[in-house]
Amino acid sequence: MKLGKKTLAVVLSAAMVTSLAATSTAFSGAATEVQKTPSSFSWDNASVYFLLTDRFNNGDTSNDHSYNRGLKQDGSVADDMITDAGCFQGGDFKGITQKINEGYFNNLGVNALWISAPYEQAHGYTVGGNGRKSFAHYGYHGYYLLDYTNTDANFGTKEEFGEMVEAAHSHGIRIVMDVVMNHPGYATMYDMNEFSYGTLKSGWESVYYDFGNINDNYYGKIDYNSSANDWSKWWGNDWIRAGIAGYTSGDGNDDLTKGVDYLPDFRTEATGTVDIPEMLRTKWTKEGTLESKTASTNSWFEAKGYAKTVRNYQICWLSEWVREFGIDGFRCDTAKHVENEAWGALKAECVSALNEWKAANPDKVLDDNSFWMTGENYGMSLVPASDYYTTGGFDSMINFENGGGLPALSSLAAKYQSYADQINTNDNFNVLSYISSHDDTLANSKTNADMYYQGSAFQLLPGAIQIYYGDETNRQKLPMVRLDDGTRIGLADHALRSFMNWDSIDEELSQHWQKVGKFRSSHVAVGAGANAAIECSDAQAVAFTRTYSKNNVEDKIAAAITSSENTDVTIDVSSIFENGTQVVNAYDGTITTVADGKVTFNSGAHKTILVEKYVEPVEEPTEEPTSEQPTQSGSEEQPTSDTTGDIATAPTQGGTSGTGAGTQTTPTSNNNASNTTGSNTSSNTTSNDTTGKVATGDATATAALMALLMAAGGTVVLARKKFSK
Repeated sequence: MKLGKKTLAVVLSAAMVTSLAATSTAFSGAATEVQKTPSSFSWDNASVYFLLTDRFNNGDTSNDHSYNRGLKQDGSVADDMITDAGCFQGGDFKGITQKINEGYFNNLGVNALWISAPYEQAHGYTVGGNGRKSFAHYGYHGYYLLDYTNTDANFGTKEEFGEMVEAAHSHGIRIVMDVVMNHPGYATMYDMNEFSYGTLKSGWESVYYDFGNINDNYYGKIDYNSSANDWSKWWGNDWIRAGIAGYTSGDGNDDLTKGVDYLPDFRTEATGTVDIPEMLRTKWTKEGTLESKTASTNSWFEAKGYAKTVRNYQICWLSEWVREFGIDGFRCDTAKHVENEAWGALKAECVSALNEWKAANPDKVLDDNSFWMTGENYGMSLVPASDYYTTGGFDSMINFENGGGLPALSSLAAKYQSYADQINTNDNFNVLSYISSHDDTLANSKTNADMYYQGSAFQLLPGAIQIYYGDETNRQKLPMVRLDDGTRIGLADHALRSFMNWDSIDEELSQHWQKVGKFRSSHVAVGAGANAAIECSDAQAVAFTRTYSKNNVEDKIAAAITSSENTDVTIDVSSIFENGTQVVNAYDGTITTVADGKVTFNSGAHKTILVEKYVEPVEEPTEEPTSEQPTQSGSEEQPTSDTTGDIATAPTQGGTSGTGAGTQTTPTSNNNASNTTGSNTSSNTTSNDTTGKVATGDATATAALMALLMAAGGTVVLARKKFSK
């Protein structure tokens, strides 16, 4: 008897686990024969939600002005800035954890979170240098590194970071961390004063704290050229190229050695040994952590036997996040500006670190997937034959081809076929596609943008996808700043990073994205399967099947994005479903039976049909057993640890019934869920996120397990998923 991993969402007490061993022989060894089936999660089908921690949700207002950010010299809030678009705005780890526990990401079908770099950023701000009035620009985005070994206090503590990761994992969500190896942050006046490096001119405070009159006079208070000794107390010439006194210039056109946007450039290619930079020694001394951090760093080098190069220090400090917290993957910034050999070395060390974490935390492991890494080479699209996938160790590269949105319906079928043919036939190639991003565009800002269409077209795209926070809620781009004299100041990429619009969510749009997103995450075939166009009564529609068969996981779906709303559409599904098979449109919950190889469903208001095999829900018992055995963690019901695996969602409710071939009915379940078949031949379990109902396609196995548990004297609880509350 094979039962899928966490198939029945049964919570056992510790006492029951002990008694199971004693009673298993009465059931012909059934208990010992229960096996975990392969997880149906695949990075090839990942739905990655990218958020900037600072701009997502404020769970703790007490850390909003850490390191005196956004404060005047007297400690009062700087309320005279022309805009706070470049400031820290309050989002933090606690805020993300709140949304995880509320079920926000599970409701959207998200199975991985890409968060901005969590480590400590430069404390002060910098400004643009175009001679015009400007605004404070802090490292809220995570790209102005100060210290790899700490969390940034604006984001929260390491303990809060760990709680966020654990909450994500308990909801079946992986954590992908943004990392930078190319550059640290700029030298800001505040940091120079705090950590005693560089040369500040007299009266710098009068410029730095004048938030209402920020311009490039800022740089007039920094002497970059007079004292090599002063500047040696920063990172040091053996760590970075910077073009200041005592440092090698980062000018030039070599992608690997130039300073990107005048940022200092880490010498990741250098083979010479270096010491910990004096700036970090000064900082750690002030913190009281110099001895412990130096010792742990030296211990790592001794254990690994690696030379103390710039690259290896970075790998030491970055891999520790994986080893300590079980981070599932990295998104690597500015990949083309760092040697592929460096990325490959980072990947190898992080694979080892994640394996160590899994060995130390077996009860928290989601699946047997290895550490995952995707990279950014700005402008890159689908390039299978790239050194990034070999020497660089990348599993994926970000695909810039669809910034602004998927093409019109007339071109969509060809794109689907091309992506499936290139990505899903090559085990060594994948991309992470987006339609909105923090340094490119927001899809909803395009002329005549249709985010309902994008919600369907994009989330049904082959390969992994990256949802940018607010794609699903209609978060708006920030407007230009208009001064009293009529001058307008553009916000550049800051405009793409407005705070999440919790108070103005487009609820109908959000529900649309949720329905399609859940369907995608419930079916590995959507992103990772083979694509085939199928016949459809709507000649302009894009109708297709996706099929997946790999690693003992079988999955198949059909879908259509139609040209007209609220229209009955007939689809040929004969290639994947036999006559007499009951199927459901997961978008609206209507059910029909395949006849003559076809089904008919209504396209609904948003022209989307999502077809999967229907599985009859099993009603939960009206009364729970009377045994007084406690469940784990007291009497609290426990969530499954991998919502993207065998546990799937139940049929949806209450859509408009079409007039399809065969008899149609309307199921009586939650309309945000998908009636997945589990994507797994070993288990066809379904679960309703709201009611907690659990169903399985293997009634015999279910009955046997129920009998086994009751005989063992334990309490059986059909667990409602905590994240749906």
